[in-house]
Amino acid sequence: MPPKSGKGSGHATAYKSLQEALKWVDLVIEVLDARAPVSSRHPNAQDIFGQKPRLVVLSKEDLADQAKVREWLNLMETSANNDKETPPPEPSSRSQAPTQTISLSLKTQKNRSKLLDISLQLTEEKRLQLKRKGLLPRPMRAVVVGMPNVGKSSLINWMIGKNKAKAENRPGVTKGPQWVRVHPQIELLDTPGFLPSATLNEDAFLKLALLNLIPETSYNAEEISRHGLNLLKKTYPKIIEEYMPDCDLSSASLEDIATLRHFLTHGGKLDTSRAANTFLTDLRNGRLGRITLDRAPQTL
Repeated sequence: MPPKSGKGSGHATAYKSLQEALKWVDLVIEVLDARAPVSSRHPNAQDIFGQKPRLVVLSKEDLADQAKVREWLNLMETSANNDKETPPPEPSSRSQAPTQTISLSLKTQKNRSKLLDISLQLTEEKRLQLKRKGLLPRPMRAVVVGMPNVGKSSLINWMIGKNKAKAENRPGVTKGPQWVRVHPQIELLDTPGFLPSATLNEDAFLKLALLNLIPETSYNAEEISRHGLNLLKKTYPKIIEEYMPDCDLSSASLEDIATLRHFLTHGGKLDTSRAANTFLTDLRNGRLGRITLDRAPQTL
């Protein structure tokens, strides 16, 4: 599997729209998949977002390994705190923008108020700036951004809930962004920001394909399934043992899945293509169990 890139004119247009949106906002809400927090993050995210305060959301928490998610949250919190305490080496150097991280499942509204509270904390300095300048207070503006298919639109709908009322158009803007009031002090851009596609290394490409975060047209399902099965045999052997009972873990294969499920072609041969699609579907919707493919390092 060679590294892949999905760059094209459509992505360039989307990125241009994001750059325009960033001019308007006070807060960036970056969505990552909790099952692959590194692989689903754009490698140039810091440069793209600049000094905008950032709320990192590890989405699909309900499908991820809880222990691994806690490790990632602790690591990201430690990294953010270290950035606060460490001054830049030179006066001209850019420091890390204020950042906080939260994990959540969009299947429940449990963490909605917490997410909004963190958003207010991250934009407090902006509100103070407006006050010091003698300007009238206004709601802080946020945009939800991330790589394709990480759940940006779902998060927007989750935050909006039943509140569909859009804020007034900004003065002097004919075709400007549309904002939805999700809190008395927070407005959310009603469309997500798409990060530009990046060239992926083989490891990231495999993980994103397994989690359905890149188009199915860019990979072979059977090839990806074989690589994914080998990966899970190493990282989650008990899950594979339960998923494929009576099979030797070291040699467990798509052929074994086809045999267990009685998947046969019209010619009576094992249908490994159907086995591959079943494996991918079961992995993605959590039937295999809760998994996190990216392992947290000691430091970021």
